[in-house]
Amino acid sequence: MQQNRFILLVLSAILCLASLSAYSQCTLVGWASQNGGVTGGGSAAATVVTNYNDLKTAITSSTVKVVHISGSITIPSGGRISFQDQSGKTIYGLPGARLVSSDLTQDGSGILSVKRVSNIIFRNIIFEGPGAYDADGWDNVTIDNSTNVWVDHCEFRDGMDGNLDIKNAADYITVTWCKFVYNKTPIPGGSGGSDDHRFSNLFGSSDGATADRGKLRITMQYCWWGQGCKARMPRVRFGKVHVVNNLFNSSVAAQCVMAGFEADLLVESNVFENVSEPIDLMDNTFTAITSRNNIFTSTTGNTAGSGTAFTPPYSLTVTPAGQVKNMVSVSAGATLTSPSCGGTNPNPGTYTLSTTSVPAAGGTVSGAGTYNSGTVVTVTATPAAGYIFTGWSGDASGTATSVNVTLNSNKSVTANFTLQNTGGSSTIRIEDNATTAQGFCAYQGAISTNSGANNGRVINLTNSAGRGMDWKVNVPSAGTYTLTWRYVNSSSSNSYVMALIINGTTVNSAQPFPRTSSSTVFANATATVSLSGGSNTIRLQSVASSATADIDWIEITGNAPSAANCAALTATGSTVSLQSGSDVAGQQVASIYPNPTSGNATINVTLAKNEQASIRVFDAQGRMVQDLGIVKSVDGGVQKVVCNLSTRNRGLYYVTVIRSNGQRSSYKLIVE
Repeated sequence: MQQNRFILLVLSAILCLASLSAYSQCTLVGWASQNGGVTGGGSAAATVVTNYNDLKTAITSSTVKVVHISGSITIPSGGRISFQDQSGKTIYGLPGARLVSSDLTQDGSGILSVKRVSNIIFRNIIFEGPGAYDADGWDNVTIDNSTNVWVDHCEFRDGMDGNLDIKNAADYITVTWCKFVYNKTPIPGGSGGSDDHRFSNLFGSSDGATADRGKLRITMQYCWWGQGCKARMPRVRFGKVHVVNNLFNSSVAAQCVMAGFEADLLVESNVFENVSEPIDLMDNTFTAITSRNNIFTSTTGNTAGSGTAFTPPYSLTVTPAGQVKNMVSVSAGATLTSPSCGGTNPNPGTYTLSTTSVPAAGGTVSGAGTYNSGTVVTVTATPAAGYIFTGWSGDASGTATSVNVTLNSNKSVTANFTLQNTGGSSTIRIEDNATTAQGFCAYQGAISTNSGANNGRVINLTNSAGRGMDWKVNVPSAGTYTLTWRYVNSSSSNSYVMALIINGTTVNSAQPFPRTSSSTVFANATATVSLSGGSNTIRLQSVASSATADIDWIEITGNAPSAANCAALTATGSTVSLQSGSDVAGQQVASIYPNPTSGNATINVTLAKNEQASIRVFDAQGRMVQDLGIVKSVDGGVQKVVCNLSTRNRGLYYVTVIRSNGQRSSYKLIVE
């Protein structure tokens, strides 16, 4: 009997591998194979891109037919790419390729907006958003009014409004071997009202979008709705959607396949594990649902269909549901190892490490390659002549030139460099799209578009006193430096001064930013300051509740300044005094200085990438005396908030930091 069981297991594994092999060459199936099929850019020469500007240029250029994405590329705030009115194109991610957006604003969020295209392939790309936040923003990828699009072997993570939406008369779409997850804690408080908007896929935008009738013909095969997905897997209106051979096992799932208005759904040979409402009939306005040959394990809620769904016009090999979980859990997502689509990773115990230099001329990075799972790889950054290394981002952090990276998944690391000046008077500029490793540490507000700005964007602070923006620079020795800001400040109701704070000390409580003649006419403001040898923090901070200047960039002129990594220690002379308190894991997350204080104190909050925290001040009786609002971190590191207790009684106060994961820590603050 044991021998027979062993033989059956071996045969089952062989059948599984054979079935997987049949589809490992990225065979086009489903609705996208109709209406002329999909060939993408074919055998055209590939344009390899490693940064945002090159990526945007390649995607928006109709003459570029094949794009290869290398490494991790950050989409700047408001930098969503519009891919429109093209045909015959392939966008492929080399192993480890990742497109990352941290924008949480309604208009600036999202990674790709795809509209009016045809014969397009997206393959082997990781799309990573900032986390679910219900502000009616953009999805990681939105496909509108497009035909014959094939999305294959991609991974969609943490979309703000959703992961991948298909709508507005899009038609003949196939999505294969894709993975959808939410790794980040949902962010409450959005204007849409949902505090947990981990809603992955919407097909059809509204019941009133009647132009979708007869469209939205979509096939989803070998996809995986993994941990964190709560609903819309997918939610369908109008479309004839074939949901076949997929895996659903998110433990927080409230609804999986959702049948909305006039939806016509064929749901077959899928695996549903530990989910609620595998097939949600919603308000029973669908056209038909056929549910057949699915596996439901430890599920609650409806599993049955109603009526008879459409019959696909294409032929499709349907894998038995019993083989689906093993196949999908190994191969769904950005698991391809070759642009020729030669197959998924033959050994799921090996992973790829990709490396990138920013800027490309700044230096080199060692360590890229494919390694066995668990291998610890030493990655080393070597600056080019005239550059210095400022720190790591992506899947590595810190400022040491060599770091160890453990390969337990595909990973990508970026080495950040900046130009080094060798003496005399020189100037560096830090733009508002710089990373924390490039000297732009934090801002309390938004990055807004402005056609008059140097790069089309400005830092727009929240209209409240005590809100600010922070930069960090290195200088070789103590001395006098000139700071210059390019700004716009056109409204008569705005404040024309801001506080200038160097290393936690206010050096000018009324730094002038005079009114400009219009919202797109910029001016320069300057200040002369003393900086300490080493790392220095520069902060501009609002002094009134009204709006103030929007900042385009900062320049620092003097003896060889350079951008500093915001995670580095503050300069000598601005000692940070850590007070009692830590999060539940025992990690110190905040510090306050000066402490004791006569009134003003700076609170440093250390946040992880894409994390946020609310900060409140209480008196000794437990009464809240100040709500300092929410601070957000794009790339991780120290965020600064100033509180003013000069009008309060002397005594003991408590600063409470509440992180987005619910962890709370308190710190003593003494006012003398």
